[in-house]
Amino acid sequence: MKIKIVTSKKIKNRFTKDAIKEYAKRLTRYCKIQLNVTNKIEKEINRDSYLIKINNSGNMLTSEELADKISSLGISGNSHITFLFDDEHYVGNADFDLKISNMDIDNELLLIVLYEQIYRAYRIINNEP
Repeated sequence: MKIKIVTSKKIKNRFTKDAIKEYAKRLTRYCKIQLNVTNKIEKEINRDSYLIKINNSGNMLTSEELADKISSLGISGNSHITFLFDDEHYVGNADFDLKISNMDIDNELLLIVLYEQIYRAYRIINNEP
């Protein structure tokens, strides 16, 4: 499975960079994951990829439901998932809209939560603690 996270917001905080690096390292056991920071969002979205848009009007999922979604996408032949972490630069339709929290959370912290939830999803899929 290949997972791409696309955002136009540059990561400034060293803590965020370190956390992303750690989760990316942990995820190498399960998938290929990459973070693309760009203002050319449209170019980063492959039409063969399942597009999950992170926004405040999306559907909230439990960790188990996210794991089920990722697993079912893999089983159905969708080997590419793109998480769009930017509402401002992309106006197209997503395959799924995901809301991470009802609370207002800093974008960099939200990005860490997304990485953690992807990692947790793979741990659930593989029946690991």
